[in-house]
Amino acid sequence: MAAAAPATDAYLDQTRSRWENVATQIWEFSEPALQETKSANLTAELLEKEGFKVTRNVGGLSTAFVATIGSGSPVVGILAEYDALPGLSQQAGEAKKDPRVADAPGHGCGHNLLGTAAIAAAVAANRARIDQKLPGTIKVFGTPAEEILIGKTFMIMAGAFKDSDVVLAWHPSDKNQISVGTRLALTATEVEFFGKTAHAAASPWLGRSALDALELFEHAMSLMREHIQPTARIHRVIKDGGKVANVIPDYAKVQVWLRDRNIASVDEMIARMRKAADGAALGTETRAKVTVLASVREPVSNSVVGKVMQKELERVGAPRFDDKDQTFAKAVQKEVGVAQSGLATEVIPFGPGHGATASSDIGEVSAVVPLAELDVAARPLGTAAHHWAQTSCAAHPLGFKGMHVAAKVLGASMLDLLTDRNAVAQAKKEFAEDTQGKPYVSPLAADAKPQVF
Repeated sequence: MAAAAPATDAYLDQTRSRWENVATQIWEFSEPALQETKSANLTAELLEKEGFKVTRNVGGLSTAFVATIGSGSPVVGILAEYDALPGLSQQAGEAKKDPRVADAPGHGCGHNLLGTAAIAAAVAANRARIDQKLPGTIKVFGTPAEEILIGKTFMIMAGAFKDSDVVLAWHPSDKNQISVGTRLALTATEVEFFGKTAHAAASPWLGRSALDALELFEHAMSLMREHIQPTARIHRVIKDGGKVANVIPDYAKVQVWLRDRNIASVDEMIARMRKAADGAALGTETRAKVTVLASVREPVSNSVVGKVMQKELERVGAPRFDDKDQTFAKAVQKEVGVAQSGLATEVIPFGPGHGATASSDIGEVSAVVPLAELDVAARPLGTAAHHWAQTSCAAHPLGFKGMHVAAKVLGASMLDLLTDRNAVAQAKKEFAEDTQGKPYVSPLAADAKPQVF
């Protein structure tokens, strides 16, 4: 005989429309990093009405909060994100690119679903905690600016996670699984060159072009791509290359992001990149400056917490997509040029190598507290996040179905951890072994300030 569904399931089924409305509102707000004022207020106020005590402006971030309820141990936390991406505005449920507002932000990573499922799970788990008279504390971490990889780091620096025993996370995906060992470490940098301005026709010999230095640097980095690990990634965007063609530019700037399997490899690439910048400056008689904007390590996935979520994922099952969902998914796949295989209907067994290679500041959280991450299908198989298609799916019934499964898995897992002190103890033991007792060291300077870059 199958075990009875936990109380969290029943509550989430009864309140399903409430959470879909919340997700829709956040989707409509579509606020990018550090501008998530309406989204953060909506979620924080909802939690306050549920009895949570909310602390705002955590870590110097006006859109960060920590919501707490209950008392004593264990302290079970969950991460909520709600930032959108620039330029990914899109009409809901459209299988072709069709911005709601040209060049406006959109939820191309599905964070409206992510944040909503997290708070729904926490509310459901808390109601069960009260009904069952369980000891323990639930914390919801409202974490802004994930897309620029700084929100959680500043919150860690402010001590937000210091009292937590375990933390759960999830992300919309094209599969149903526990993410284990695939996210990459990343450091975002800014490389600036400083030269001398001059009239490009009348007296170019008096100038020293910062743009020339940037071009030489770009060539060096292009050559470097042959000599890095297959798992590494180097990507960039030129932010400033001068103002007009007839003035030799005395300033140029490029933003470079470097990724690999672990932060040690990224640090090695940065050291090589600094040499490329200095060499370009030397060759053009300019000056180079390299600044670290953000840095996140590879997440340490806690298998104890992950297996708790895997058990609940297998119990709840994959989202139950209907023919309309599958037809829409295949139309999206046709439009973006991937196999028309529809939506994932299977749960992948627990194991290493599952998940995306996208980086996240959850990596920093995993260095201070046991953490595991759930993936649930909320877009078609083979399609990408950071894409208009994910924005479309994030306010479509298929996205809401994925969100509902995530909320059930997370809510039941939080309840499991509140009632199983041994699991929490084992998670903390594994964490101590993984980190070898080393204290957390922030990748950001102690006096760093949150900024959009």
